[in-house]
Formats: sequence, C-alpha cells, structure tokens
Amino acid sequence: MKRSSLFLSFLVAGVLSAQTAPATHARAGDRMMQRLTAQLNLTPDQQAQAKAIFKDAHQQTQALMPQLKQEHQAMANAVKSDNEVQIDQLSQQNSQLNAQVRAIHTNARAKFYALLTPAQKTTYDQDMKSRAAHMRKRVQPPAGE
Repeated sequence: MKRSSLFLSFLVAGVLSAQTAPATHARAGDRMMQRLTAQLNLTPDQQAQAKAIFKDAHQQTQALMPQLKQEHQAMANAVKSDNEVQIDQLSQQNSQLNAQVRAIHTNARAKFYALLTPAQKTTYDQDMKSRAAHMRKRVQPPAGE
C-alpha cells in the first residue's frame, strides 16, 4: 500500500506540474516509457497499449485539475482568514478529489500490470520494491534526531 501511495504521489505531482509545463510532462512521460521499455523489454504492442493507458489516465486527471486548483486557492484564502470551519470542509473536499486522482492512477497501473508477462511482472515488482526502499531511506531522519 505504501508503495502505491508513493508512486501515486509522484504521479499526482507530475500531473500538477503539467498544468504549467505540458512539454515537461510529455518529456517525463516519454522518459518513463523509455525506462519501462528498456527495463521490462516491452514489445511494440505493449508500448502502444501502455501509452494509451497512461494517456487516458492523464486526460482523466487533467479533467480534475481545475477543481483541485480552485480548492487550493480556496484553502489559501481560508488560511489567510483563519476560518477553521472552512479549512475542515475544504480538507474533506480535497481528500475526495485526491482519492479520485489516486484511483485513476491505480487503475492505470493495474491495466499496465495486466499487459505484462510473468517475467516482466517479476522485474517490475522488484523495481517497485527497490524504489520504495530508496524513497524510505530518503525520508528517514538522520540517526540521532
């Protein structure tokens, strides 16, 4: 579960940054596909299907971005006015939208995973485990703190 949340956090961050830099997002998506292709030895058919899956997820997520942006601005205003009731309400709304984004990305990952052969799944699983361990090391405070 933590691995999924970590992966999704990066995807959400990428999608949010895509609002201001679509070319950057496209390059990041290309790099991700290149990495997956090389790492998993994806066939051209798998590559085409994966691109379609990730493009669809991106489009679904982009449809939610105006709402997320609006809520972000409303939250900033609520903070400035010290409106705790509104902050609580907006936090609940934001949680629902973030859950939708997380579900979109998780479904895309599931569809991509279903495309893989058993050997590719093993490689993918090992990579995700390694990435999660690396991220845990990065967020742990140094010893003695």
